[in-house]
Amino acid sequence: MKKYIFSFIIIGLIVFKSHSQQKSPYFNTEIEKWKIELVANGEVGNPCRKDNDVEKWMKANPNAYFGLQKIQSIESDFNSDGIIDGLFFFPAVNCVGGNGYGSNFAMLVYSYKGQILTNKNITKIIEHKIEDSFIEKGIYDVYKIYIYYNGLGKSIVGKYSVWTDDDASCCPSIKGTFNYNPINFSLTTKGIKK
Repeated sequence: MKKYIFSFIIIGLIVFKSHSQQKSPYFNTEIEKWKIELVANGEVGNPCRKDNDVEKWMKANPNAYFGLQKIQSIESDFNSDGIIDGLFFFPAVNCVGGNGYGSNFAMLVYSYKGQILTNKNITKIIEHKIEDSFIEKGIYDVYKIYIYYNGLGKSIVGKYSVWTDDDASCCPSIKGTFNYNPINFSLTTKGIKK
């Protein structure tokens, strides 16, 4: 069977934010902890150098490929409990001058039964859901996924591009969108074949 490689690319960002509510103070605490964990665990290095000196960046970040980026947010009451939840994310930008791609780094901070919880595996969950939806179509190998922008405030929405073995790196043959509900864990995808 023909092998397929997927890569999901962020196309745009729509930020849904209530003007009547301010960012919850626990968001800042969780964001700072998350940034420290990402670097300490070697998932990312420090931000890419503005002077694009790859050698200096690699020397300072020997175990990293991607650099920490400005964190974007979508704040919405995803679970309709009256408490604003937050999705925080940034693109995987490689700092070493290669052509490697990576999934967006993301964290969901949400309220649950009076407690504030975090889901730092939200990207992996969506990746697996998307992978499952393509397995049903007979496509088996998922490579990388890039997400997010917000649609209506209750779900996580993104656009993807899919590269097959025959595609040049510039030109995916399949594009589509996904819509993931982080509360009931449902996912829908739409695709358009070129």
